[in-house]
Amino acid sequence: MLTTVGSIHDGERYRLKDREKALVFQELATNGPCSRKSIAERTGIRPTTVSRAVKELIEDRFVTSTATVEGERPGRPEVMLRIESNRLVAVSMYVQARELRTALINLGEQTICEHVAPLSPHTDNTGFLKACSDSFRSVLPCVPPRSEMLGIALSLVGTVAAGNNTWISAARWRNIRALDFGLLSRRLELPVTINRMQDAELQYLVQKNPAYHDKNVLFLHWGFGIGASYAHGGVVMGSTIGRFCEIGHTRLSIEHGKACQCGAVGCLETEAALWAIRQEIADHIKGSLTDERELGRTMSTMDIADHPAIDRATRHVMLALLNLHQVFYPDVIVIAGPFTENQAVFQRLCAFLRSELPDYARDQVEVLAVTGGFHGSVRGSVYRFFRSRLKGTLTLNGSPN
Repeated sequence: MLTTVGSIHDGERYRLKDREKALVFQELATNGPCSRKSIAERTGIRPTTVSRAVKELIEDRFVTSTATVEGERPGRPEVMLRIESNRLVAVSMYVQARELRTALINLGEQTICEHVAPLSPHTDNTGFLKACSDSFRSVLPCVPPRSEMLGIALSLVGTVAAGNNTWISAARWRNIRALDFGLLSRRLELPVTINRMQDAELQYLVQKNPAYHDKNVLFLHWGFGIGASYAHGGVVMGSTIGRFCEIGHTRLSIEHGKACQCGAVGCLETEAALWAIRQEIADHIKGSLTDERELGRTMSTMDIADHPAIDRATRHVMLALLNLHQVFYPDVIVIAGPFTENQAVFQRLCAFLRSELPDYARDQVEVLAVTGGFHGSVRGSVYRFFRSRLKGTLTLNGSPN
């Protein structure tokens, strides 16, 4: 967020001084602590404008003075400035396997604290809302003094109608139906937003990689479940009913007899999702099979690619990726999840795509695996809170140019 905040006014009419204030803030965020003089030198903004912007940011408690150091001339100390990352905080909630995970995130994208709440497969609307309320209250004591709480963002699976804040349904919790998160907003007296988890993860990648703004990017999450999202020219695509790119629930065969969590039979997830194969791999892989970050670390160091269940799952995901490419023709394919933390598994996917993509597309697509327990939804989902709040702050007071 802060590394690109200098462009926060782009796409609309803005005053030059507003953009300059945003650039001052970005310089502090990416190169701080630094002095007013160094900001002016690196950005080319006039020292008087830098000083004015810094003065307003200090008054609004977004910037603080730190220790002084000797300047170029003896006897003239140089005041160093830094961003107050805890000035703004937001709560990010997301589901992993059958858990609700809650993180308190500050303006600098740092996780202040986390909370994990297990959820029964029989959880209904009332139970999920209670878990959200309880989880929020569990992280509330960790909010730093004088921090401003902006709201709660939830990253969910299944059918997510973000426009009216309603979670329509989810395969792994069949008793959740048309859950209105306006109830949670009123209960906690805070703004609450919801989105598909894959969309939030892709939004994070697009935010962090400006080169993706001009490309078409396909994102695949292969873990407890299987889902995808797609961005065209930097904009994450969606649908009016809250589902898009539901590759995990495409059918392998009408005659395929394996029942899926969604209630259908023959879905891709029945052969390749972690929930479907974990019993087969439980004796081979020690440790958690529900915490994707921990499982990814475990899989990254193991010789697992030839395990029958994982080999079968990989072959099904290969075909799914090929079909997704044929539909969207992306410039970049990004894959995340514990399976592709294993280099042998990831390389098999890449080799298959290289061999099966048509000649005219083979050299036009970049395939990447995000490693290190990627959960971009944790930060990507709260961007809108921080961006909205900063937009007014990064407007220089006074008359326009």
